[in-house]
Amino acid sequence: MAGSTMLFPLCASLFATQLAAPDPVEPETEAIIADSLPEQFLNPDAEQIAIAKDRVERMTVSVTIADGGPFEFIIDTASQRTILSKEIAGALALDIEDEVTIVALAGTTVVQTVFVPSLTLGKRSYDSLISPTFRTANIGADGVLGLDSLQGQRILFDFVGKHISVEDTNKKLRSHSRREIVVTARRRSGQLIFTNATIAGVKTSIIIDTGGELSIGNKALQKRLRLRPSEIVQTSLVDITGRSIMADYAIAEELLIGRARFGIIPIAFADIAPFKALKLHKKPALFLGMDALRQFDRLAIDFANRKIYFLLPEGA
Repeated sequence: MAGSTMLFPLCASLFATQLAAPDPVEPETEAIIADSLPEQFLNPDAEQIAIAKDRVERMTVSVTIADGGPFEFIIDTASQRTILSKEIAGALALDIEDEVTIVALAGTTVVQTVFVPSLTLGKRSYDSLISPTFRTANIGADGVLGLDSLQGQRILFDFVGKHISVEDTNKKLRSHSRREIVVTARRRSGQLIFTNATIAGVKTSIIIDTGGELSIGNKALQKRLRLRPSEIVQTSLVDITGRSIMADYAIAEELLIGRARFGIIPIAFADIAPFKALKLHKKPALFLGMDALRQFDRLAIDFANRKIYFLLPEGA
């Protein structure tokens, strides 16, 4: 019999959460302008991990599992669970655990989990993970580092320098520069959600999705944007199980998160299951993907303090 239910909307947007009552919503502060990356992100002792880009421009890093590897994993801030490919799990002869029911973009299905004795990223190891498994072709990499491996860390995505910095959140953040924009999120079911955001003036809840190749909005957002039929084309979205659904695809004007401005943003519109699970299906909401995030020079995520730092390009 299947175990607890989790969510995985896309192979490109690997989101997962337990279907349970949402966590209490924490207060959200105003965005502030900072002068530079916090001291901790500029710390020369912070571990630098080289990054690569997979076939859909998502961040990947090398990890080892037990004594095997290295393997290429996607860093996915919208996935609550770390995920492993079936092929890697089989090659490493990992112990099979209970099945779980997942709610993916195209519906529910049952998948196998495996016991991961240890997973190492740089100098950090994560022990005794229970990871759902999917085919490599549907993941787009050997696996996914989700929130169970990222909580308590500060992650810096340096798009210019092409590296990731990872460190513990054990020091108070201090900021100095004017190109850095700092925004504080709320937390719901483990996810960091921004509610002080607008798209073309429409108030929208935003989830940062570093595992997503593009941004996905719900139908409530599409309706409020009042896009003309001539502005919309059809596209297909594929979930992590390999199934697909159709979506509307259009360009929206000016996404603002606090004072971080993204300009125009391409969006695929579909009422995928994660919106409903997070109780975001009735009001405008968006998973913000990597195509939009790359407009900035750097993106730093502090999970413990619920803050995200956007570094504007010079001259922006």
